[in-house]
Amino acid sequence: MPRVRPKTMGTSGSPASGEWSDRSVDGKLQLFISELPGVATTVSGFRGTVCRPEGWQAILRVIRNEEDVHALAVRQAREVYEHAIAELIGQLREKDFELLVDLILSCDGWARIGPLAGSMADIDTEVENRASNELAFVQVKNKADQGVFNQYIERFQAQRDRYARMIFAVHKPQGTLAVPPDLPVQVSNRDRIADLVVRLGLGDVA
Repeated sequence: MPRVRPKTMGTSGSPASGEWSDRSVDGKLQLFISELPGVATTVSGFRGTVCRPEGWQAILRVIRNEEDVHALAVRQAREVYEHAIAELIGQLREKDFELLVDLILSCDGWARIGPLAGSMADIDTEVENRASNELAFVQVKNKADQGVFNQYIERFQAQRDRYARMIFAVHKPQGTLAVPPDLPVQVSNRDRIADLVVRLGLGDVA
């Protein structure tokens, strides 16, 4: 610890190795109060700057931009859980996959207003988000390659006056499906759907 040098009566100071900064040592993390651990913010009003505050390990970890060991454990457990969910989704029958996609859309604020795999020639279903006042074109496929995907993109483009976006859920995509950058088209493959299942708390359903 640097030696404290008296400055004026009633005050003291210590040399610093650098200038004041609101970022971590590596400069990558900006230290917003709202994102600091509670143990760090509870000592923010303490005026005795030459001290070892309670929770100093957590404060030092934030300054060094190091991940909390408990947060790391949670993230790793989530990744394992999500991978297991993806494996289960891969075993679903086509109809069960359609029902899962429908449930995800419902939980995410989309209300189905058309039939699942019903009589409409170009889409499996259409859904409405009443909060954003949007209609979406939804297609659920068991398998699809880029050629099949492009066909549905063309159908979506022909109906842009009705639909704000297209959601294309595919159980077993044949290769990577390239999305045109200028179109509001969302591709949900098995991994993306597994992520949504975990985020929406639908793991028991899957």
